[in-house]
Amino acid sequence: MLSNLALTFPLLFFFYLAPAQILADKKGGLIYTLGKDTTAIGNYELKGYNFSITVADLTEAVTVSRLAGTFFPNGELKAAAGNMYKPLPGKDLQVLFSYKLYYENDTTYIETRRNNTVTTRKYPVKIMVANSLGGYTLVYMPALLVNFAPEKNGDSLSSHHIVFNSARKFLIRKISPGQYSAGSSVMGMFTLSLDKKGDLRAVDGIGTSWNISGTVVPILDMDSVITANVAKDQRRPHAAIINKLDSVQTAVSGTVIKIRYSRPAVRGRVIYGEVVPYNRVWRTGADAATKLTLGQPIYFNGKELPAGEYSIFTLPSKSGWTIMFNKESAIWGTEYKAENDVLRVPMSTAVLPGSVEWLTITIVPTDKGGRIEVSWEKLKASVAFITSGQ
Repeated sequence: MLSNLALTFPLLFFFYLAPAQILADKKGGLIYTLGKDTTAIGNYELKGYNFSITVADLTEAVTVSRLAGTFFPNGELKAAAGNMYKPLPGKDLQVLFSYKLYYENDTTYIETRRNNTVTTRKYPVKIMVANSLGGYTLVYMPALLVNFAPEKNGDSLSSHHIVFNSARKFLIRKISPGQYSAGSSVMGMFTLSLDKKGDLRAVDGIGTSWNISGTVVPILDMDSVITANVAKDQRRPHAAIINKLDSVQTAVSGTVIKIRYSRPAVRGRVIYGEVVPYNRVWRTGADAATKLTLGQPIYFNGKELPAGEYSIFTLPSKSGWTIMFNKESAIWGTEYKAENDVLRVPMSTAVLPGSVEWLTITIVPTDKGGRIEVSWEKLKASVAFITSGQ
C-alpha cells in the first residue's frame, strides 16, 4: 500500500561536503509524452547536493521507481539508493528490485537486488547516470544534472554513463543562454530549456533512444498520480508501448539477405521532420541498430557491398535520402560513427496511398537483384541493388 512506502524505501545517510559552488534548491514535476501517449509522470528535487526522484512509468501496467542520493560537488554520484515496485490496491508493495550505489576507493559500486539475489558490479570511474538505477529515473536525471552545467556557452562537463555493463562517456554542455544538452552515445542527447531564473521549463528527447518530449509542471502529488493511474489500468488495461522486434529474409539469385530491426509505431505523431528529423542520421528503426546480413556480395550502382554483417543507417532529407552501411554491426542505434561507413547510396522516395502504422522494412526481389524498402507513416524510401557486378 502507498502508506507503507516510507517503511520500505531505503534509508540514506548523507555526509557534509564542503561546497564547490552554491546550488539553488530546485524541484518540479516532469511529464514525458511519446506522441499522444503519456509515458511517465514524476517529480525531481535537488536540495544542496541531495536529490530525490519519484517516477510512475506508464508504458505498460504502472510501475513506480524511486531514487534518492547525494552528488559530489561536480554532479557525479556519491551515493544513491532506491527501488522499483508495482502498486497493487489493497496489498503490500510488490517490490520488483532495489538498487544501491556508493563510491569508495576510486571505484563506483552498484548493487541490485531482485528477489533474494544480490548482484554487485564495480566500475573504476565516477559516474552521473546508470541504467541499473531504476528504469525511467534515467531520463529524469538530466533535470538535476543541468544544475551542474558550466556557465560559459560551448563549455562542457564530462563523466560516465553505466550501460551494457560498461562506462560510456556522459556529457553536459551549455549550448546557449538557457539551452543545454545532456546525454551519452547510447541514450542520445537531451536538450533542456531553462528560463531566465534558471528553472527548467522543457526537455526535448526527440532523436534519443526514447524519442520523448518532457513538459515541466509544478510539483505533483505522486500518491494521487499513482492511485489514479492504477485505477485507470484496472478499468481499461492499456497496451504496452513497445517496439516490435522483427526480421525479413529472402534469397535473391542465390544470395541470402537478412535484415533484423525494431519496429516503432506512429502513435499519432508526425514522423518525418519531427520524430525523425531531417538532415540527421537515423537508426532506421528503434533500440539496437538495424542489422543487415549478406551471404554474398551485392552491388549498388556498380559499387560492391561485400558479404558480411552491417548496421544500416539513413539520412532523410526533403530533397532525398541516403542509406549508409556501417561495418559496426552490433551497436546501439544511437552509436553511429560516420568513419565506419563502408558504403553510402542515394535512396528514392515516394508518397504512400495510406499510412503505415508500424515501421516496415522489406526486401523485394527483381529480375537481377532487388530493392530494400523502408515504409513508415506516409512515405516509402527505397534503393535498388543487383547480385552481380556485371
